Amino acid sequence: MLLHSAMAQKAVPEDAKEHFKFGNYIDALKVYVKLMDKDPKNDEYPYKAGLCVLFTERDKTDAIKYLEKAAERKSDPDVKFYLGKAYHYNLQFEEALDVFNQYITEGQGTKIHQVDREMQMVKNAMKIMQAPVDVTFENAGDNINSEYPDYYPFVTPDESFMVFTSRRKSGVKEFDGYYPSAINYSKVVNGEFSVAKKGNSMINSTYDDQAVGLSYNADKLFIYFDDIKNKGDIYEASIKDFKFKKKVKMGDNVNSKGFESAATVSADGNTLFFASHRENGLGGKDIYMTRKLPTGEWALPQNLGENVNTKYDEDFPNLFYDGTTLYFSSKGHNSIGGYDYFKSTWDPETNKWSKAENLGYPLNTTRDDICISFTEDKRHAYVSAWRKDSKGFQDIYKVTFNEFDARETIIKSKILEMGSTEAIKDAFVIITNNRTQEERHYTPSSKNGGLLITLLPGSYTIMIDAPGFAPKNEDIVIKGKSDFVPFMTKEFTVTK
Repeated sequence: MLLHSAMAQKAVPEDAKEHFKFGNYIDALKVYVKLMDKDPKNDEYPYKAGLCVLFTERDKTDAIKYLEKAAERKSDPDVKFYLGKAYHYNLQFEEALDVFNQYITEGQGTKIHQVDREMQMVKNAMKIMQAPVDVTFENAGDNINSEYPDYYPFVTPDESFMVFTSRRKSGVKEFDGYYPSAINYSKVVNGEFSVAKKGNSMINSTYDDQAVGLSYNADKLFIYFDDIKNKGDIYEASIKDFKFKKKVKMGDNVNSKGFESAATVSADGNTLFFASHRENGLGGKDIYMTRKLPTGEWALPQNLGENVNTKYDEDFPNLFYDGTTLYFSSKGHNSIGGYDYFKSTWDPETNKWSKAENLGYPLNTTRDDICISFTEDKRHAYVSAWRKDSKGFQDIYKVTFNEFDARETIIKSKILEMGSTEAIKDAFVIITNNRTQEERHYTPSSKNGGLLITLLPGSYTIMIDAPGFAPKNEDIVIKGKSDFVPFMTKEFTVTK
């Protein structure tokens, strides 16, 4: 009996390693916490515990205390990289930049090639979060959310029907400690979403099934299906009277030898957008577009180009009902952390998509923000997120976009040489909106060197280029609501 007990105790660290190996960070964390109590001087346990917190969609506060302890003990060359990410997740931006710089200086880790991007996202967050967008969040409630992960919500234009994905209790737990993902749906009854039901066996299997797109009329559902042997493809299922027909794998012009993950179709059903990691892309997953041929098949797809796609991952395209506004998620552009929500607009005259615009904080967070679905009036949207009032892991939230403040601040300005009162007249000024990346160009008056600038509330970077002087960048925040100031006087100084 004593021998068995001793053997069981020795096996505990192996259990933690086994859970961690298969991505079961929930159970691994429980074991590592116990191991830290038994052996508080061990180097590995706080490091792995910190990673478990980081890799789980939950409160990430505890990751800092574990990884700080691991960093003190120099448990792993990559510990400061992950500590920097923990600070970033928890909005401690100065600390994140400091520890990322330490990681670069030490130069011993395996994530050196990722640090520059991580630091850029921290800097993006520091700028964009200074001018938050006016939104409110409402938990979708017990009829929709559970204690398990609930995510990828899609609603109809009139907000009468929702499909989403959940890993709630059903079947047998997988290696990662969660139950298989399944597609759920809910209809509105008397103004409220009814208790969500699991979709039938036509769209759900004993493996992983996920909702990854819904048509305008809710007559077609796009599905990602993973049964170990088959993964990386998109399926579609017809819907009639809220009943799902059998899912069918989409054709070869959509599904490739690469990896496809999400899709959206125009209101008329003739244009399809989807996310794919395939040959000749810009890097990672890109968004592609294809049109329906007279035969009913989809034509060869086209990459949407660098205004939408980056060398990082893009995912979950969702075409708005106007047929010209595309919402999607991206790890590139000016993301403030992981995937952010972006939008791009099609210009039929130039035949181009506009430069991707970040939808702003707090809609976007330092976590992954992947799937957003709007109502037809753009007043509301549905997202999945972990927030302090979540029931366990990710929950589905209704977002209300409050009226934007359309008032503009007028800035009366001049550009001066340091120590001089004489205005520089031949300067060139570029003002960039840190969220939308929209640029405005200004030149001083040829008479008196004065500048008259008008800006909406937001966070901006001002770049001044004056011949004979060093280029200068300066950040400025225009406040809104009760802090709104209609007029400002501001002088910019440059040096040689």
